Amino acid sequence: MKKLFVLLVMFLFVFSTISMAEDDNEASDDSSGSDQERERTENTERTQISDESKRKMIEQYNLRRKATQEVKDARLELVKARQEYKNVKESYQVKKQEVSRLKNQYEKCKLSEAETCKLKVKETKLKAKEQLINAADLILNKLGELKAKIQASTDLTEDEVSELIIKLDEQIAEVNEAKLTLENINEETSSEDIKEATKTIRESWHKVKVHYHKVVLRNFGARLRTLIAKAEILGNRAEEKAAEVNLEELNSLIEEYKTHIEQAKEQYNLAREKWE
Repeated sequence: MKKLFVLLVMFLFVFSTISMAEDDNEASDDSSGSDQERERTENTERTQISDESKRKMIEQYNLRRKATQEVKDARLELVKARQEYKNVKESYQVKKQEVSRLKNQYEKCKLSEAETCKLKVKETKLKAKEQLINAADLILNKLGELKAKIQASTDLTEDEVSELIIKLDEQIAEVNEAKLTLENINEETSSEDIKEATKTIRESWHKVKVHYHKVVLRNFGARLRTLIAKAEILGNRAEEKAAEVNLEELNSLIEEYKTHIEQAKEQYNLAREKWE
């Protein structure tokens, strides 16, 4: 009986020990499961953040690539426009020489009734028409070159580019209208009409030259503005580094540098009034 009691006690003791071990294992499993779940959640959040960052980086990269490609395309257009302008200018010089050669004969023949003189007058008018149309093409090509130059700029803002392009498009429309008038000139057109057409082209050419110089100045001003902005960033970085060292001589140099930047800003603002 005593042996049985001892065996029973031993059995209960072993059973309770096993139960406690199982409870500990279950608790451990629960804790481990909780940790794993938390880790999975954190990993998911990190993945989501990482994916969002990647998406933004890809978007920014695509925007930069698009902007870079647009600038490259504009620069190719600029090269093309310059070559076209060169070709038209050469043709214009040839037509101009032809008209100059015929001009003296025209003056002698315009009041004559001789058949040879009548033919010479008609020829001179037609050559003058060709020269004027060629002059219109020269202006249009110059405007096209200028437009490509603006679009190729990396310093002008989008608003500045839009503003300048609108003005150029207005100028192009005006010259195209004048060119259409010239194309309708024939051998029966009066000298007065030819003179009026010549005046229109001459005025358009003068406007283009003025506009061209303004655009060149605006472009230069935008480049200067970019340089000033970069200089400010450089100055701020130098100031932050100098604060860690706190050297009087270095601080003095930085203050002098910042003074020069402010002077450059003032000069830029004064110049800006001239080209706007």
